Amino acid sequence: MEVKSVALEDTVLHYSRSNVGSTSYVLWEYGHSISHRVEVSRTQPHSHLRWNWWSPSPHACELCLFYSYNKRGRMAPGSYGPRPTMESIRHHVSRWSQQDLSTLAKTALVRLPRAVPMNALRITSREGPQPFRLDLPSRQSGRTIPLYVFIPPTTFPSLESGELSPEPGSFPVVMDYHGGGFYLGSCLEQAPFCARLCRELKAVVISVDYRMAPLDKFPAAIEDADDAVRALLDPTYTPGYSALRQGIAEFFRAHWFAELQAKATKDERRADRVPMPPPVEIILDTTKIAFSGASSGGNIALNVGMHVPADLGLPDWPSPIPRDYPHPLPLLLLYPALDLRQLPSERTRHERMPAVKPRKPGKQSLDDHLASTYVSRELAAHGRASPGLLDVATQLHPRAKMLLILSGLDTLWEQSEAWDAKVRAEGRGADLKTMRYADRKHGWTTIPEVALSKEERRTRLEVLDECVKFTSLTWAGRDAVGVMEREDGDTVNAQGKEKASFEQARVDQEGDEVSVDSRDGEESEGRDENVHPVTV
Repeated sequence: MEVKSVALEDTVLHYSRSNVGSTSYVLWEYGHSISHRVEVSRTQPHSHLRWNWWSPSPHACELCLFYSYNKRGRMAPGSYGPRPTMESIRHHVSRWSQQDLSTLAKTALVRLPRAVPMNALRITSREGPQPFRLDLPSRQSGRTIPLYVFIPPTTFPSLESGELSPEPGSFPVVMDYHGGGFYLGSCLEQAPFCARLCRELKAVVISVDYRMAPLDKFPAAIEDADDAVRALLDPTYTPGYSALRQGIAEFFRAHWFAELQAKATKDERRADRVPMPPPVEIILDTTKIAFSGASSGGNIALNVGMHVPADLGLPDWPSPIPRDYPHPLPLLLLYPALDLRQLPSERTRHERMPAVKPRKPGKQSLDDHLASTYVSRELAAHGRASPGLLDVATQLHPRAKMLLILSGLDTLWEQSEAWDAKVRAEGRGADLKTMRYADRKHGWTTIPEVALSKEERRTRLEVLDECVKFTSLTWAGRDAVGVMEREDGDTVNAQGKEKASFEQARVDQEGDEVSVDSRDGEESEGRDENVHPVTV
């Protein structure tokens, strides 16, 4: 095997060429191994490039990803987490060994979908873009939070121009939280939703893989959500603030290099004459942020916009979004779980939902068993566990604008309707747009299309369109609630086939004009103070 080293400004590129005709590159930057391994297979058509990127960066950010660059110029999905150490393996084994066998078996059953590889997104989210994984440092030293980051299509400048920013170089940000009752689910389930927001809004979308029960109990998931928001908004939150921006900028640089590789001739690649692009400058536009989530993820998305006073033994817990944040703040809440005081079996079931088999006295269902491992019955009444109980007049962020999507064949319908009435009674009705899909089951927007009927697929796309519309109107400084109320009322074009026996959705606010929020459209002086460029 031939091994060479080539100096590229402040970067040293080590590469080796094996006798099978592949080339491997290892990139060292800032004195740390980032280890780009680019394999150019000459035996495969179209010169597939494969990347393995392990990066303990100067900000302790580990960016772990795998790409296949195909002949169409698209980067295919794939991801690896940090390489496990014996210490980390022993730690996980120790934690799992503390769980009883019943909990272990049930958790293993419901977590099976998390074993699906990222390559499955080629089927479930064909249009892309596909995410890369970035492990963000948390508030606990040595522990990271996996983020799945979606980057919109960009155009890179020519190397000769000397430009360091792609086009566009400034990106709004949407932070998303997957569902699953705080004990199952994964970011990949939300990939089609996140990818659509990314494409349509031209935004960086960050899906947070928060900790879950039974190993990590309340408030672990909310702490991870807070840490991710602080990494986005709070420059004093180190090292997360820098790590987030460095990781995303490093991805752009890797993508740029992959494009240069794809455009190079075979001779240039064989002679290793494809230059490494310079460090990239990008901006995360924190004047345009939004938060979204489905089911338990909707709980978290509302949570980040709430200030919770000291209660039930927990201290005062302010929102990670500063109270004086001046810009409109879209919250996209898809059939959220807003009140965890009820276990799943204790919620009202509609007559058209499948019947539940009666259980022996004292025996819990799988969902009840695992839901109870997340939060105790005592703490379930805390505002961070059940944000739907909080006073929205005083504790909801004053700039929050909410889109609430309800599915009728869902045990969460009742509590969401109660919260809708509560929001209006407490004076924030002008900031809430509710859309009711009376004949849709829980989770239908995240279920793979192959498992949905034609009508379900149609309404799923409609929900995505409404989320994009609500967010773009809000970011533009317009009254999204008022605009959409005047256009749609609280119904939509495709509700599904309602049955006569199904209870009618609340209509007491139908047809009401919603006044334009006097705050909408205001331009705040110093608008750019929350926009932070970064160079890597």
